[in-house]
Amino acid sequence: MHPSFTLRGHAACAALLAVVWASCLCPGSCDAARYRIAYCTYLGGPSWDQAREVIPYPDGSVLIGAQVNADGLPVSDGAAQPHYAGDDPGLGSGGVYGGDCYVARISADGSGVLAATYFGGSRQERNVYGMGLDRQGHIVITTTTRSTDIATTPGCYQPRYAGGQNEIVVAKLTADCKQVVWCTYLGGSTGESPRGGLALDDEDNVYIVGTTDSRDFPTTPGVVQPRLKGPRDSLIAKLTSDGSDLVFSTLLGGSGEDDAIMGIRLDGVGNMYVAGHTKSADFPVTSGAVQPRLGGQSDCYLAKLSPGADRILYATYLGGSGNEFAEHRPWLNADGTLILAGFCGSSDFPLVPPGMRPPGTGRSDGFLTRLSGDGTRFVFSRLLGGSGSENLLMPVSDADGNIWVVGSTGSPDPPVTPDALQKRFGGGQQDGLLAAFSADGAKLLYCSFLGGRGDEMIRSLAFGMDGALCLVGNTTSSDFPATPGALQTAFGGGSSDAFVIRLIPDTEAGG
Repeated sequence: MHPSFTLRGHAACAALLAVVWASCLCPGSCDAARYRIAYCTYLGGPSWDQAREVIPYPDGSVLIGAQVNADGLPVSDGAAQPHYAGDDPGLGSGGVYGGDCYVARISADGSGVLAATYFGGSRQERNVYGMGLDRQGHIVITTTTRSTDIATTPGCYQPRYAGGQNEIVVAKLTADCKQVVWCTYLGGSTGESPRGGLALDDEDNVYIVGTTDSRDFPTTPGVVQPRLKGPRDSLIAKLTSDGSDLVFSTLLGGSGEDDAIMGIRLDGVGNMYVAGHTKSADFPVTSGAVQPRLGGQSDCYLAKLSPGADRILYATYLGGSGNEFAEHRPWLNADGTLILAGFCGSSDFPLVPPGMRPPGTGRSDGFLTRLSGDGTRFVFSRLLGGSGSENLLMPVSDADGNIWVVGSTGSPDPPVTPDALQKRFGGGQQDGLLAAFSADGAKLLYCSFLGGRGDEMIRSLAFGMDGALCLVGNTTSSDFPATPGALQTAFGGGSSDAFVIRLIPDTEAGG
């Protein structure tokens, strides 16, 4: 049995190699299984890299989606795109210059790649903003591109770039990353971004969500909103499984600025659950909404749409008098309740019960809110934070219904739990944050820093079928705790590296 360690400041690297997470890391009773690090690896080159998406496979390997800015990352023999194709990130703004997508399947022990490829054109692709596996194991990705020369495929819905500043591109790759099955643009003449991920239904149709300011963004007849209402609206588009056509496409917003949908989930009959943020006072909320009016400068929204996008089944605001932003991406429970995490900048954010504001609230906190299945009440709504700033992302329920989130913290004093993997702030402006709450939101079961001397952000988490917990994100720390034998044990030398961490149940640990 491995000894248990508490990480202290910059000693994180050595201690993490042998850590066993204490019992409340796995929510439930005191007899819950413990975890240990299977591996922790950097993944990056001499520029800026970030992992955003993660999907565990049954064999323990992990598929990750990332943005990279240089050649030299590991690719498989015969990769669809073996080299970096984007422009030089040194030309200027990181939001304009530099970037290809990168997709890699990492072995279960973290020591190598089973399949990997770059994906992009001659200008910029931002991040893999959504990733899924179809029934054949093909990999579906979406990103934002500024490249007019993406290699779209014959018969795709939109073979040419429409002319905006940026545009959505959607592609399906073979499982071995050696071929592009299909690839299409999706956009109008001004600009689009998928931002909030994607979803696949039982027939492998692809749902893309995000934002557009193009007045000619392609929509279809009979949807809830065929035309742009404000300077920028959210979008939902359903592509056929072969990428050849739109099943439907709709906008969603009011007369103000509707920044983006930040994620989508589907239920068993095809209803769509989305969450985003808006500055519109006339966002199309529905009768009986728990929060029918805009609370502040920017509010989150949560909405449920019919399978054909022809009806809004419910829609509600969520926010106080300041700024709230939904983050990547909501979680749908089997009972139809929707869980959203994000950024809270309001002192009067709606809390349920009202007394759930944490002590020592700082400039901003992360929030976690659960909406009832009919959209008429918040089952719970709570904050997590310290004296600085926090942001929470990616709520995921485990087998016991407890809710895990990741994100970042700039606070030295968030409520870390006694068994935290890392009890003290590592350094820089922010550390990664990992937390777990009880299913009713009433108890914080686990909270830990994760970071070195630089800055970290944990972008996504996912549970494997074997109970493994996988985390991805980015780090600027040269002392981030990579494990011996991992794919990349040293910092790549640029401004930021992606990282991948796999935690597995420790069967040797006592209850």
